[in-house]
Amino acid sequence: MSPARIMPHTSAPCGSHTRTRTAPCPRHPCTLQLPFTAMSPVIAYALLFLAGVAAGIVGYLVGMASLVSYPAMLALGVPPVVANASNTVSLIPAGIGSLITSWDRLRQIRYYPLLPQALIAVVGGLAGGALLLVAPPGVFEAVVPWLVLLATALVALSPRLRQGATEYRLPAPAFLALLAAITVYSGYFGAGAGVLFFALCTLGTPMNTHAAVVMKTPMLTLSNFSAAVLFIVHGEVNWGAALAVGAGSFAGGYAAPLIQRLIPERVIHAAVVVGGLVLTVWLLLGF
Repeated sequence: MSPARIMPHTSAPCGSHTRTRTAPCPRHPCTLQLPFTAMSPVIAYALLFLAGVAAGIVGYLVGMASLVSYPAMLALGVPPVVANASNTVSLIPAGIGSLITSWDRLRQIRYYPLLPQALIAVVGGLAGGALLLVAPPGVFEAVVPWLVLLATALVALSPRLRQGATEYRLPAPAFLALLAAITVYSGYFGAGAGVLFFALCTLGTPMNTHAAVVMKTPMLTLSNFSAAVLFIVHGEVNWGAALAVGAGSFAGGYAAPLIQRLIPERVIHAAVVVGGLVLTVWLLLGF
């Protein structure tokens, strides 16, 4: 998820990226160097804030926040690895905002113990974040388009997945193992993790749609938080982009449950699918 640029610090030395679109190392990691000279930093940060609002809403409704916020960072020039790390940090407020409005409902869900799930989410996020930091930047850039395409396909299929309510319940070890895999993926990349968790809850437990939406929020927020700590320690975050998107994502996450009643879900699904396909093509062509 790459695009006059928000130029952050990267894990690789200057010039070591294998893709020619990677920009040179800046003196100030959080400085916006915009592709269009007519665009002021104020406008750029305002656009990132709006992208955060949209990401908070889409993330709550369909679990695909990263297909909104990640491309927004790329469009302003954050290199893929740093954009992914900054995006992870910026979406934590979205989870907090949503939890404020759904905490009472969360406490009523008792299919599996919450503490083991929370611990697995934290460890999984750390593992995924470590994997992202260890993998060479060129490898990450090569994988990104296919991960975006996978996430987009999951969004397209999510209405069908949401019809999979069942009385069958996975054994706790199987559920926790699948949760671990999802949270590792969430820490590594994130886009589509919400839909994966949603599918696990609706197809592997008796949870209804609403319970699955409520349940995914704390688990993926914990996963994102632990990965974010790792990214921050390693200096992989562009704070200008992360704070702008984060402020918007909190507002979007807080308002999402109310907005859900007003906007047809199929409209959001269609928009994310189209955007994800466009982003996949754009990344494959190396722009």
